[in-house]
Amino acid sequence: MPPSPLRLAIVTGAGSGLGREFCRQLAKAAGWHIVCVDITLADAEQTLAEVQQLGAAGDVVELDVADADAWLALRRRLQRDWPRLDLLVNNAGVCMSAEVGDGDFSVWRRVIEVNYLGLLTGCQVMTPWLKASALLAENSAISNSRLATRHSQLPPAIINIASITAFTPAPAMGAYASSKAGVVALTEAMYAELRPHGVHVTVVAPGFFRTRLLERGTFTLRRHRAQAEYLTRSARIDAASVARESLAASRHGRLYVITGRRARWLWRIKRLAPRILFRIIARRYQRIIIRAEDNAASD
Repeated sequence: MPPSPLRLAIVTGAGSGLGREFCRQLAKAAGWHIVCVDITLADAEQTLAEVQQLGAAGDVVELDVADADAWLALRRRLQRDWPRLDLLVNNAGVCMSAEVGDGDFSVWRRVIEVNYLGLLTGCQVMTPWLKASALLAENSAISNSRLATRHSQLPPAIINIASITAFTPAPAMGAYASSKAGVVALTEAMYAELRPHGVHVTVVAPGFFRTRLLERGTFTLRRHRAQAEYLTRSARIDAASVARESLAASRHGRLYVITGRRARWLWRIKRLAPRILFRIIARRYQRIIIRAEDNAASD
């Protein structure tokens, strides 16, 4: 099969928010065929319509990232038409808030299944194809310098979306933060494993920004949702800037992307003085609890 002039990208959680913005950014870059993957088909179709309006081509796939059989079926389907995979963006995720010992445990499990195990499954299924794609690109470069110029701009790559909470987990965010911490650890291991094969691996840890994640999330207490909404409203980054920075970092082979000034400061403080940081977080959380109890008493 002759190589396609288009690059192939798979983006999970493509139906809204950051996933949709990744698709839009790739469409603007031109030269991509974008597979928009989402658990809600109608949302993925809306993203595809935007991609097509920007002049790019793509497909939609309804898929629960926690379903290993669905991932395998997707790979088999794509490999029938595409000789190589150029980019896998593991973005799909869900959130919840609950202190340990509280909340519905089935929701705790679902957060881990989607955010960590779903991402792991995508990597497990698609990594062999990405390694083969890197080898194919290398062989093509040797035999065809013109093709090499086209395909050498961006080696096959994986972008895994984590969160700043992976480094600075907040109270009541244990499920979400631990699932994202797993994403960071997995990506670090894959970076070392895949670098010799010519596959770039990047983990993105953004701070809060506006998406549909919160409106679809599960919050055991109203004060948790209110705090998350405040951090989202006050954010100075958006999905477009996160996607742009992530794609640029991937092109340059960077492992870590920390987006947002607030997130970068938290990351630095965590590395330099973790005990002080978590004492501050604990005190602030205690004040939030006291304020909430006072408000409840006055109602």
